[in-house]
Amino acid sequence: MSVLKGLRIWWHGFKTRRKMDRVFSRGEDPYHYADSPYERARLDGMQAALGPCETALEVGCAEGLFTERLAKLAKRITAVDISSVALERARKRCPEASFAEADLRVWSPPEGTSYDAIVLGDVLYYLDKPMVRDGFEATFPRVAGWLKPGGSLLLAHGFAGPKERAHREGFTKRFQDQGLTLISERVIGEGEADGKVCCLLSLLRR
Repeated sequence: MSVLKGLRIWWHGFKTRRKMDRVFSRGEDPYHYADSPYERARLDGMQAALGPCETALEVGCAEGLFTERLAKLAKRITAVDISSVALERARKRCPEASFAEADLRVWSPPEGTSYDAIVLGDVLYYLDKPMVRDGFEATFPRVAGWLKPGGSLLLAHGFAGPKERAHREGFTKRFQDQGLTLISERVIGEGEADGKVCCLLSLLRR
């Protein structure tokens, strides 16, 4: 990676980290994961899509609400988020998991580490910006390479309207281009035709 590309990713990551820290500093659960019917349905769907496994990586863990559910399925969990404020709460919620404060585009697991399951929830569209396009596109082969043979990749990304849905489907296609197979795909939430926020839940396997 060139110095200029590295600086662009650092700057975008810095701005994203500040934004997320501001959001989570307003109080616990700013996105209403615990009390929103839509968010509960989204987390239920994510949990149902995954089976028991030895190791799991969750990127974009926020305050750890899904990490807590993932702990019922995986024996060892690594959870990553860019916000230190969110991670402080996540560590208290799910002390059995290992946490890392990092930007997905520059973070890597320890050398030789791979996972049975990887979860990316509401992450990729934050990184999909023109100024850091190269770093974003490089994320797909890196993440796919962290999966064990037969491992599962779960994508869960909100959208409102057909344009945003097509954008989210583009993430799935990029992982298919890395050799992953799409196992299932469903929409969670009501009112897709009315442009209300729904979640595209995609399960791929290596």
